[in-house]
Amino acid sequence: MNVRPEYDFKVIGSNLKKLRLANNMTVEEVREYMQLGTVQSVYKWERGDGLPQADSLIALMQLYGASRIEMITEEGSELSSSVFLRAA
Repeated sequence: MNVRPEYDFKVIGSNLKKLRLANNMTVEEVREYMQLGTVQSVYKWERGDGLPQADSLIALMQLYGASRIEMITEEGSELSSSVFLRAA
């Protein structure tokens, strides 16, 4: 049996910020797209102090045109997509 990989909130937060900036988006634009009341959730996610709910993470993947691997793994990580495909 495979063991579930661990996910680092700080890595995911850093990736979310990098993807937002790579898409030339402001935190306010993300807030509007996500239909959030304030930008605080976006900042919280990007700091790695918490994660978006699953449906919000999927919406962010679509907004940024990113794969789940790009969202959750550190650049240069030894984790490959095959690890996550087996777990899916």
